[in-house]
Amino acid sequence: MNQFVENGLLRHILSNLNVLIYSRDGNNDWFYFSDQCEQYTGYSPDIFFRRDHFWLECILSEDRVQLTQQWQELHKGETATVEYRFQCADGTVKWFSDSAKAVLDENRRLVRVDGSIRDVTRHKETETDLHLVRSAVESANNGMIIVDARKKEMPIIYTNRAFEELTGYKRDEVCGKNCRLLQGSDRQQDGIEKIRRAVRDQNKANVVLRNYKKNGDLFYNHIYISPVKNTMGEVTHYIGVQYDVTEKHRLQQKLKTYYEREKYLRTILGIIADLNKMIGTAKNESFLFHNLCQKLMVNNHYQYIWVGLMSNGEISKSYSLGQPTISVDRKQQYHENIQDRMMTQPHLTTQLYSRHRNLGYCLVIPMKQTVKKEKLMGQLVIYSHYEHGFMEEEVAMIEDLMMTVSNAIEYQKMDQLMFYHARQAALGELIGNMAHQWRQPINELGLILQDLREAYFYEELNEAYVSQSTESGMELLHQMSATIDDLRRFFTGSQRKESFLLSEVILQSLALVQPHLNKLSIKVELQELDEIHLFGYSREYAQVVINLLNNSRDALLRQQPSHPQISILLKKEGSLAIMTIEDNGGGIPENLMDHVFEQYYTTKKDFQGAGLGLYISRMIIENGMGGKISAKNISEGASFRVEVPL
Repeated sequence: MNQFVENGLLRHILSNLNVLIYSRDGNNDWFYFSDQCEQYTGYSPDIFFRRDHFWLECILSEDRVQLTQQWQELHKGETATVEYRFQCADGTVKWFSDSAKAVLDENRRLVRVDGSIRDVTRHKETETDLHLVRSAVESANNGMIIVDARKKEMPIIYTNRAFEELTGYKRDEVCGKNCRLLQGSDRQQDGIEKIRRAVRDQNKANVVLRNYKKNGDLFYNHIYISPVKNTMGEVTHYIGVQYDVTEKHRLQQKLKTYYEREKYLRTILGIIADLNKMIGTAKNESFLFHNLCQKLMVNNHYQYIWVGLMSNGEISKSYSLGQPTISVDRKQQYHENIQDRMMTQPHLTTQLYSRHRNLGYCLVIPMKQTVKKEKLMGQLVIYSHYEHGFMEEEVAMIEDLMMTVSNAIEYQKMDQLMFYHARQAALGELIGNMAHQWRQPINELGLILQDLREAYFYEELNEAYVSQSTESGMELLHQMSATIDDLRRFFTGSQRKESFLLSEVILQSLALVQPHLNKLSIKVELQELDEIHLFGYSREYAQVVINLLNNSRDALLRQQPSHPQISILLKKEGSLAIMTIEDNGGGIPENLMDHVFEQYYTTKKDFQGAGLGLYISRMIIENGMGGKISAKNISEGASFRVEVPL
């Protein structure tokens, strides 16, 4: 043995091995260690030669049983390998893999044990780390897969438990297959192309895909892929982390839909608010329906709008408007569809909501009379390509709008009737004034004619006498003709807006009522501080002036002050033309001040007034001319102020 050990070549070979070589006899007494002993353990071999059990003492107590069992197996002539932890001289603990072989004599008795010890500490640590990683991956809530990037199909080679729960596929069902099996036939997705680019460029990717479980259920899969490179920098694998974001996606879509819905409804609400403002100033049905279609068409989702009035069950007037992008043929299709609806449901009294295969969603809103609710006034038809169709709130708002339109049409007719009655009343009063003005000239003409007859009988008639009588008669006739012209100007004034001098309108109005005021000894003063030119309806403004003058006249007649007086003042205030008419007729009772401009409200006793004069005046000034009319009490009477934009 000594020759064996002292062999220089063998020692050199053993000293260069990365293992610790040892031998011990049948009694487990150590008698040889290679040069790696101190490198492995930190101890000199001598200590183990002197103390036979010291090696066993350095092994952690939990692992000693394994080594003892190994030694027992070796007595039977077996080969054994055991791993245990060894505490080195510096206190560190290493993992050793001990492989030993028994050498037996011819009687099969143990002569010695030859073995080798490898330091597997790093391997054990790596194995522990790998076990920890594997446990963590298996326990993770997110699905994980590994694909082999070295193969063309990039097959799946690993999946964790969470992947199986997420997709319903078992590991052996997907291993060897491409991840596209989760996409089914739903391949037209932006995220798929993004993943392809990432794999091509060997980059990471982060996408959300529509995937399908084994049972076919759709789920939204948030996937994060990352390349794995070897020591040469080559991508060998891809790791994919997946988690189900279906609920998150549903909430995001719901939130998106909510915001889109709110934005859409705000648009509709704004349009209807503009329409409600317009309705109050609409002069006629044509203007009203033209603007109705134009305003509603601001909503890009509305493709075609039709509104029509009905009379005796048939359409008497209709208006329609389509988006500029709609072709003529498509407009014709809308129109034909409306005609079909009107023929099949001409007396529709409740809203109808349907969907046409080619024309989109269709909403029909009836316009019903307020007084006779069962009677149909007209219909509004709207076609929309909005993906959600017509929403309940939208339909309710449009129904309210059409109720307002219906009321506006009825009120227009009522207002027209009231204006007619008020104008007839004013005309009757003016004719009374004219009759009063004509009575005296007619009497004078009669006297002139009688005087001519008497002069003829008494032979006093000569050329000078005839000329004087004729001149006097013609002067009286001219006066009567001027009275008729004043009346004609008031009654047949311009029907359109025009520029007019305010003082001329005031003087013309005064000329019509002045005789009656003179008869009542009412003094009228006109003060013009500024020359004012207005653009509007002169006839209507004249009617306001006459209404206010008659109102003051009636107040003066009731109160009978000693010096009845009406004062008219014209002036400018900024961009406004101001007219004030004041009297000393005692004023308006304070408890009635808030009601004087209301319809059918009168302060005259015994219901002598119709309660329309001041109401009509407010309608003319505020709705017709965009101005304002107000009343207040002054020291001896009432003051009415009319403001109209210059």
